[in-house]
Amino acid sequence: MKKYKQFCYDNFGNYYYSNQIVRSRGDMPIFNAGEIIQIAFCDDEKVCLDLLVGYTKKYLSTRDNDIGQVIIDRYTSGEELLEAYKQGKYYDLIYLDIRMDKMNGFETAREIRVFDNKAMIIFVTSLGDYILNCFEYRPFWFIIKPVSEEKFIYIFNRALIEISNTRTRKYSFFTKEYGYLCLDIDKIMYLESVLRKINIYTAMEQYTYYANMSEEEEKLKKYDFVRIHKGYLVNMAYIQRINKSNVVLKNSMVLPLSERRYKYVFDSFTSYLAGCSL
Repeated sequence: MKKYKQFCYDNFGNYYYSNQIVRSRGDMPIFNAGEIIQIAFCDDEKVCLDLLVGYTKKYLSTRDNDIGQVIIDRYTSGEELLEAYKQGKYYDLIYLDIRMDKMNGFETAREIRVFDNKAMIIFVTSLGDYILNCFEYRPFWFIIKPVSEEKFIYIFNRALIEISNTRTRKYSFFTKEYGYLCLDIDKIMYLESVLRKINIYTAMEQYTYYANMSEEEEKLKKYDFVRIHKGYLVNMAYIQRINKSNVVLKNSMVLPLSERRYKYVFDSFTSYLAGCSL
Protein backbone atom coordinates (compact mmCIF):
# COMPACT_ATOMS: atom_id res chain seq x y z
CA MET A 1 0.00 0.00 0.00
CA LYS A 2 1.11 3.48 -0.79
CA LYS A 3 -0.01 6.72 0.80
CA TYR A 4 -0.38 9.86 -1.27
CA LYS A 5 0.27 13.12 0.56
CA GLN A 6 -0.04 16.24 -1.51
CA PHE A 7 -2.06 19.38 -1.91
CA CYS A 8 -5.24 18.67 -3.85
CA TYR A 9 -8.51 20.28 -4.80
CA ASP A 10 -11.57 18.08 -4.64
CA ASN A 11 -14.81 18.35 -6.60
CA PHE A 12 -16.78 19.33 -3.50
CA GLY A 13 -15.09 22.71 -3.43
CA ASN A 14 -12.75 22.17 -0.47
CA TYR A 15 -9.01 22.26 -0.04
CA TYR A 16 -7.40 19.45 1.84
CA TYR A 17 -4.20 17.52 2.22
CA SER A 18 -4.77 14.08 0.85
CA ASN A 19 -3.84 11.23 3.12
CA GLN A 20 -5.91 8.55 1.43
CA ILE A 21 -4.68 5.09 0.54
CA VAL A 22 -4.92 3.51 -2.89
CA ARG A 23 -5.15 -0.23 -2.35
CA SER A 24 -4.55 -3.12 -4.69
CA ARG A 25 -8.17 -3.74 -5.79
CA GLY A 26 -10.77 -2.26 -3.47
CA ASP A 27 -10.16 1.26 -4.73
CA MET A 28 -9.80 0.26 -8.37
CA PRO A 29 -12.35 0.96 -11.11
CA ILE A 30 -14.23 -2.01 -12.55
CA PHE A 31 -15.00 -2.21 -16.28
CA ASN A 32 -16.49 -4.95 -18.41
CA ALA A 33 -14.44 -6.54 -21.17
CA GLY A 34 -14.67 -4.56 -24.39
CA GLU A 35 -15.67 -1.27 -22.78
CA ILE A 36 -14.14 1.83 -24.33
CA ILE A 37 -12.98 4.87 -22.37
CA GLN A 38 -12.44 8.08 -24.31
CA ILE A 39 -9.99 10.62 -22.84
CA ALA A 40 -9.03 14.04 -24.21
CA PHE A 41 -6.09 16.23 -23.21
CA CYS A 42 -6.28 19.88 -24.23
CA ASP A 43 -3.33 22.20 -23.61
CA ASP A 44 -1.46 24.64 -25.83
CA GLU A 45 1.84 23.65 -24.20
CA LYS A 46 3.29 20.53 -25.83
CA VAL A 47 5.47 19.81 -22.81
CA CYS A 48 2.43 19.56 -20.54
CA LEU A 49 0.52 17.45 -23.06
CA ASP A 50 3.41 15.02 -23.38
CA LEU A 51 3.76 14.80 -19.60
CA LEU A 52 0.11 14.03 -18.81
CA VAL A 53 -0.32 11.61 -21.72
CA GLY A 54 2.89 9.90 -20.62
CA TYR A 55 1.60 9.51 -17.05
CA THR A 56 -1.63 8.04 -18.43
CA LYS A 57 0.03 5.47 -20.67
CA LYS A 58 2.46 4.46 -17.93
CA TYR A 59 -0.37 3.91 -15.45
CA LEU A 60 -2.48 1.94 -17.93
CA SER A 61 0.48 -0.32 -18.71
CA THR A 62 0.41 -1.52 -15.09
CA ARG A 63 -3.27 -2.48 -15.08
CA ASP A 64 -3.10 -5.83 -16.93
CA ASN A 65 -5.74 -4.77 -19.49
CA ASP A 66 -8.51 -4.76 -16.85
CA ILE A 67 -9.69 -1.27 -17.80
CA GLY A 68 -10.70 -2.12 -21.35
CA GLN A 69 -9.78 -0.06 -24.39
CA VAL A 70 -8.62 3.48 -23.68
CA ILE A 71 -8.59 5.97 -26.55
CA ILE A 72 -6.50 9.09 -25.96
CA ASP A 73 -6.83 12.22 -28.10
CA ARG A 74 -4.64 15.33 -27.86
CA TYR A 75 -5.73 18.89 -28.66
CA THR A 76 -3.67 22.07 -28.62
CA SER A 77 -6.60 24.52 -28.46
CA GLY A 78 -10.15 24.75 -27.20
CA GLU A 79 -11.36 25.42 -30.73
CA GLU A 80 -9.85 22.14 -31.93
CA LEU A 81 -11.54 20.20 -29.11
CA LEU A 82 -14.93 21.78 -29.81
CA GLU A 83 -14.63 21.01 -33.51
CA ALA A 84 -14.18 17.35 -32.59
CA TYR A 85 -17.40 17.52 -30.57
CA LYS A 86 -19.22 19.05 -33.51
CA GLN A 87 -18.03 16.11 -35.60
CA GLY A 88 -19.64 13.69 -33.16
CA LYS A 89 -16.86 12.93 -30.67
CA TYR A 90 -17.71 12.41 -27.02
CA TYR A 91 -15.37 11.98 -24.07
CA ASP A 92 -15.61 10.35 -20.67
CA LEU A 93 -12.76 12.44 -19.27
CA ILE A 94 -11.23 15.74 -20.36
CA TYR A 95 -8.07 17.34 -19.01
CA LEU A 96 -8.43 21.02 -19.84
CA ASP A 97 -5.83 23.73 -19.41
CA ILE A 98 -7.34 27.06 -18.36
CA ARG A 99 -4.80 29.53 -19.74
CA MET A 100 -4.81 29.04 -23.51
CA ASP A 101 -4.61 31.50 -26.38
CA LYS A 102 -7.87 32.64 -27.99
CA MET A 103 -10.46 30.41 -26.29
CA ASN A 104 -9.51 29.68 -22.68
CA GLY A 105 -10.40 26.59 -20.67
CA PHE A 106 -13.49 28.08 -19.04
CA GLU A 107 -14.92 29.21 -22.39
CA THR A 108 -14.19 25.78 -23.84
CA ALA A 109 -15.87 24.03 -20.89
CA ARG A 110 -18.96 26.23 -21.27
CA GLU A 111 -19.34 25.15 -24.90
CA ILE A 112 -18.65 21.50 -24.08
CA ARG A 113 -21.53 21.51 -21.60
CA VAL A 114 -23.89 22.43 -24.45
CA PHE A 115 -22.97 19.20 -26.24
CA ASP A 116 -22.09 16.97 -23.34
CA ASN A 117 -23.23 17.07 -19.74
CA LYS A 118 -21.64 13.74 -18.90
CA ALA A 119 -17.95 14.34 -19.58
CA MET A 120 -15.82 14.69 -16.47
CA ILE A 121 -13.64 17.80 -16.70
CA ILE A 122 -10.38 18.18 -14.81
CA PHE A 123 -8.99 21.69 -15.03
CA VAL A 124 -5.22 22.07 -15.14
CA THR A 125 -3.53 25.39 -14.41
CA SER A 126 -0.51 27.03 -12.85
CA LEU A 127 -2.67 29.52 -10.92
CA GLY A 128 -4.77 28.39 -7.96
CA ASP A 129 -6.68 31.69 -8.03
CA TYR A 130 -8.85 30.27 -10.82
CA ILE A 131 -10.40 27.62 -8.57
CA LEU A 132 -13.32 29.69 -7.31
CA ASN A 133 -14.32 30.64 -10.87
CA CYS A 134 -14.74 27.12 -12.19
CA PHE A 135 -17.77 25.69 -10.38
CA GLU A 136 -20.41 26.60 -12.97
CA TYR A 137 -18.72 24.15 -15.37
CA ARG A 138 -19.09 21.31 -12.83
CA PRO A 139 -15.46 20.12 -12.84
CA PHE A 140 -14.54 16.80 -11.31
CA TRP A 141 -11.17 18.07 -10.09
CA PHE A 142 -8.67 20.90 -10.30
CA ILE A 143 -4.92 20.25 -10.66
CA ILE A 144 -2.23 22.85 -9.98
CA LYS A 145 0.91 22.73 -12.12
CA PRO A 146 3.54 21.36 -11.88
CA VAL A 147 1.75 17.98 -11.89
CA SER A 148 3.63 15.20 -10.15
CA GLU A 149 3.14 11.60 -11.24
CA GLU A 150 1.70 10.44 -7.94
CA LYS A 151 -0.75 13.33 -7.84
CA PHE A 152 -1.85 12.57 -11.40
CA ILE A 153 -2.30 8.83 -10.74
CA TYR A 154 -4.34 9.43 -7.60
CA ILE A 155 -6.78 11.77 -9.38
CA PHE A 156 -6.85 9.69 -12.58
CA ASN A 157 -7.80 6.59 -10.61
CA ARG A 158 -10.58 8.48 -8.84
CA ALA A 159 -11.89 9.63 -12.20
CA LEU A 160 -11.91 6.08 -13.57
CA ILE A 161 -13.86 4.89 -10.53
CA GLU A 162 -16.45 7.61 -11.14
CA ILE A 163 -16.70 6.69 -14.82
CA SER A 164 -17.19 3.05 -13.87
CA ASN A 165 -19.98 3.97 -11.45
CA THR A 166 -21.86 6.15 -13.96
CA ARG A 167 -21.80 3.53 -16.71
CA THR A 168 -24.90 1.98 -15.11
CA ARG A 169 -27.04 5.09 -15.86
CA LYS A 170 -28.80 3.83 -18.98
CA TYR A 171 -32.28 4.36 -20.42
CA SER A 172 -33.85 1.74 -22.71
CA PHE A 173 -36.85 2.01 -25.02
CA PHE A 174 -38.23 0.36 -28.16
CA THR A 175 -38.55 2.08 -31.54
CA LYS A 176 -40.03 0.80 -34.78
CA GLU A 177 -37.02 2.00 -36.75
CA TYR A 178 -34.16 0.67 -34.62
CA GLY A 179 -35.68 -1.83 -32.21
CA TYR A 180 -34.45 -1.61 -28.61
CA LEU A 181 -32.12 1.30 -27.92
CA CYS A 182 -30.09 2.11 -24.83
CA LEU A 183 -28.94 5.69 -24.20
CA ASP A 184 -26.76 7.24 -21.54
CA ILE A 185 -29.21 9.11 -19.34
CA ASP A 186 -26.77 12.01 -19.02
CA LYS A 187 -26.95 12.58 -22.78
CA ILE A 188 -30.74 12.95 -22.84
CA MET A 189 -31.69 16.64 -22.97
CA TYR A 190 -35.48 16.37 -22.90
CA LEU A 191 -38.52 14.31 -23.84
CA GLU A 192 -41.48 15.64 -25.82
CA SER A 193 -44.95 14.07 -25.89
CA VAL A 194 -46.93 14.26 -29.12
CA LEU A 195 -50.23 12.37 -29.02
CA ARG A 196 -49.21 8.86 -27.91
CA LYS A 197 -45.60 9.19 -29.00
CA ILE A 198 -42.49 10.32 -27.16
CA ASN A 199 -39.71 12.18 -28.94
CA ILE A 200 -36.46 11.86 -27.03
CA TYR A 201 -33.68 14.38 -27.79
CA THR A 202 -29.93 14.31 -27.26
CA ALA A 203 -27.61 17.06 -28.48
CA MET A 204 -27.19 15.36 -31.84
CA GLU A 205 -30.04 12.85 -32.23
CA GLN A 206 -33.80 12.34 -31.94
CA TYR A 207 -35.71 9.08 -31.46
CA THR A 208 -39.45 8.37 -31.39
CA TYR A 209 -41.30 5.63 -29.54
CA TYR A 210 -44.75 4.92 -28.07
CA ALA A 211 -45.10 5.64 -24.36
CA ASN A 212 -47.00 7.62 -21.74
CA MET A 213 -45.24 10.76 -20.52
CA SER A 214 -46.36 10.27 -16.91
CA GLU A 215 -44.79 6.81 -16.90
CA GLU A 216 -41.56 8.18 -18.38
CA GLU A 217 -41.54 10.89 -15.72
CA GLU A 218 -41.72 8.25 -12.99
CA LYS A 219 -38.72 6.45 -14.48
CA LEU A 220 -36.57 9.53 -14.93
CA LYS A 221 -37.35 11.88 -12.04
CA LYS A 222 -34.73 10.17 -9.85
CA TYR A 223 -32.15 11.24 -12.46
CA ASP A 224 -32.97 14.97 -12.08
CA PHE A 225 -35.60 15.25 -14.81
CA VAL A 226 -38.42 17.72 -14.20
CA ARG A 227 -41.85 17.99 -15.87
CA ILE A 228 -42.13 21.60 -17.07
CA HIS A 229 -45.27 21.13 -19.17
CA LYS A 230 -47.71 18.33 -19.87
CA GLY A 231 -45.76 17.72 -23.07
CA TYR A 232 -42.15 18.20 -21.85
CA LEU A 233 -39.84 16.43 -19.44
CA VAL A 234 -36.40 18.07 -19.12
CA ASN A 235 -33.01 16.99 -17.80
CA MET A 236 -32.14 19.80 -15.36
CA ALA A 237 -28.45 19.48 -16.19
CA TYR A 238 -29.24 21.12 -19.55
CA ILE A 239 -31.28 24.04 -18.23
CA GLN A 240 -29.68 27.45 -18.70
CA ARG A 241 -32.41 29.56 -17.11
CA ILE A 242 -36.08 29.56 -16.17
CA ASN A 243 -38.41 32.36 -17.23
CA LYS A 244 -42.05 32.86 -16.30
CA SER A 245 -43.41 31.17 -19.42
CA ASN A 246 -40.52 29.13 -20.75
CA VAL A 247 -37.32 27.24 -20.01
CA VAL A 248 -34.15 27.99 -21.96
CA LEU A 249 -31.70 25.14 -22.47
CA LYS A 250 -27.94 25.52 -22.79
CA ASN A 251 -28.16 25.02 -26.55
CA SER A 252 -30.59 28.01 -26.70
CA MET A 253 -33.64 25.78 -27.26
CA VAL A 254 -36.74 27.38 -25.70
CA LEU A 255 -39.43 25.08 -24.26
CA PRO A 256 -42.84 26.08 -22.87
CA LEU A 257 -43.34 26.22 -19.10
CA SER A 258 -46.82 25.75 -17.65
CA GLU A 259 -47.88 28.55 -15.33
CA ARG A 260 -49.12 26.10 -12.71
CA ARG A 261 -45.79 24.26 -12.78
CA TYR A 262 -43.59 27.35 -12.47
CA LYS A 263 -43.02 27.23 -8.69
CA TYR A 264 -42.40 23.48 -8.68
CA VAL A 265 -39.93 23.71 -11.57
CA PHE A 266 -38.16 26.72 -10.08
CA ASP A 267 -37.84 25.06 -6.65
CA SER A 268 -36.68 21.78 -8.20
CA PHE A 269 -34.03 23.53 -10.28
CA THR A 270 -32.84 25.59 -7.30
CA SER A 271 -32.45 22.42 -5.24
CA TYR A 272 -30.62 20.76 -8.12
CA LEU A 273 -28.14 23.65 -8.40
CA ALA A 274 -27.57 23.61 -4.65
CA GLY A 275 -26.79 19.91 -4.84
CA CYS A 276 -24.31 20.47 -7.68
CA SER A 277 -22.36 22.96 -5.60
CA LEU A 278 -21.84 20.65 -2.63
